[in-house]
Amino acid sequence: MTNLPMPGPPPEPFLSDPRPVVLVFRAPVFNASETFVRAQAAGLVRYQPLVVGREAKGHVPPGLAGRVLIRPDVERLRAFRPVLVHAHFATDGLGALPLAAALGVPLVTTLHGYDVHRSRAALLGSGRLSWVRYALFQRRLQARGDLFLAVSNALRRRAIAQGFPAERTFTHYNGVDLRRFRPGAGGDGVTILHVGRLVEKKGTAVLLRAFARIRTAHPRARLAIVGDGPLRPQLERLAGELALNRSVTFWGALNSDEVAAQMRQVALLAAPSLTARDGDAEGLPQTIIEAMASGLPVVASDHSGNPEAVEDQQTGFLIPEQDSEALAARLDLLLDSAATRTAMGRAARQLVEARFDLARQTARLEALYDGLRGQMRS
Repeated sequence: MTNLPMPGPPPEPFLSDPRPVVLVFRAPVFNASETFVRAQAAGLVRYQPLVVGREAKGHVPPGLAGRVLIRPDVERLRAFRPVLVHAHFATDGLGALPLAAALGVPLVTTLHGYDVHRSRAALLGSGRLSWVRYALFQRRLQARGDLFLAVSNALRRRAIAQGFPAERTFTHYNGVDLRRFRPGAGGDGVTILHVGRLVEKKGTAVLLRAFARIRTAHPRARLAIVGDGPLRPQLERLAGELALNRSVTFWGALNSDEVAAQMRQVALLAAPSLTARDGDAEGLPQTIIEAMASGLPVVASDHSGNPEAVEDQQTGFLIPEQDSEALAARLDLLLDSAATRTAMGRAARQLVEARFDLARQTARLEALYDGLRGQMRS
């Protein structure tokens, strides 16, 4: 990936696009797991995105081709006449404050999870400059940021308790593309899918232990783990210790289309999220919404924003955090009953259509942009 040419007027596609420009700020462009950031930016309708970052990591979807700048100076960005900056994660919100101020535009920051939940001590001890700066100066963002969007009601409550201003902090659910994530032909009836970065808060170890409990009753059952991360070697060892090597597959990271294809072929999704030892926790995992859009029942922990999507005994089941026995019982029930899977999967799709449709959520986001711009003009 290369920078757009400098200096000069904005290049295509901006010259022929009359929509106002939103600078979407994310320091790494993009981490593989951050499908929700890419989808939201590419899905804008009445506004057009210009992605600005500090490090090119790839994973740029076709909808954002030609719309990425890495480390541009402020003068280059002025040529695009942006109307606001939208940063993702509070750490990047703090980093984007000087940019928004220099451009004279408002700053929107989406709060996703770790940026609100992870403890100050963990941030300071992380060794990551942006995290350390945020631990030291988060009050600056809270005071100067114009609008904060939490991805769940639970995360909003937590953010306000940490000092984010209630009058400027709202819930805005991430949306899902209902055309990409759609029900398949009923799945294979035996495969449990687990998707996420392999870190403590995803609860993958809890899932492996639960899966070991049901192997006798369901000898044909399979567990497909999609994602990569620092805990992968440890989790692969645990699968071996539990004698699960022949029934568990670690797929590594897959792109969004590949994940969608997996979801059309499996029986259900397991998302046993938990609060990590350093305080890290979810906002509302995008994978839960994608699975429900795909007509899958979800077994998830009663954690953070999960209950805002998974309605217990309606669209799936909620279990206590770190309870492998309860998780095993619910997995067993769903593998036993195709009728239950079908009914819950149908209800899950209906809930996503009503609450998490990307097109509808994009319209709501752009209405928030409109309101913020109106406030700045008055």
